[in-house]
Amino acid sequence: MGLGPSGERSLLRRVRALDEAAIGTVFDTYYPLIYRYVYHHVCHRSTAEDLAGEVFIRMLEQLAQGRGPKRHLKAWLYRVAFNLIVDDSRRRVHRDHEPLADHTMSLEHDIEDQVQRTVLQEQVTAALNALTPKQRTVVILRFLEGWSNLEVSRTLETSVGSVKALLHRGLASMRRHLISSGAIRDELE
Repeated sequence: MGLGPSGERSLLRRVRALDEAAIGTVFDTYYPLIYRYVYHHVCHRSTAEDLAGEVFIRMLEQLAQGRGPKRHLKAWLYRVAFNLIVDDSRRRVHRDHEPLADHTMSLEHDIEDQVQRTVLQEQVTAALNALTPKQRTVVILRFLEGWSNLEVSRTLETSVGSVKALLHRGLASMRRHLISSGAIRDELE
């Protein structure tokens, strides 16, 4: 999903001119992607909806002030989402509770298999949450969203080499976390 580079540039020109149809296209095209990206970070449906919606509110506020995305619309939206996720995680530290995870149990599947998948998913989520915000973002964008290193580097405003380093350190940290939690075995044993 999303637009190619020339389509994104054309859309961005129209958005910067406050073309309502173009703004609607941006929302229709990028909201599902931004929502999914945020959800992978926060693992809570209503929080993800709120933060994803806030990305587009920020875009409209910036555009109304003559600011906002100038070259890479998709990267700008994801950067705003990343900043909102970081802010939300900082606020969450000061709350008395964590939001309940959204769980859906399918009665069609064997309960035992569902429980095992849920436990593994929780262990992977815990390993992902143990990463730094930038490592988590790189892992999510590369593996869950299928982005290239170049796309990730544009979004994070860093070099491709930094993205590769963040990815390497993040995966190594996740592996250590999953081994220590017993989710996976160390091949060296």
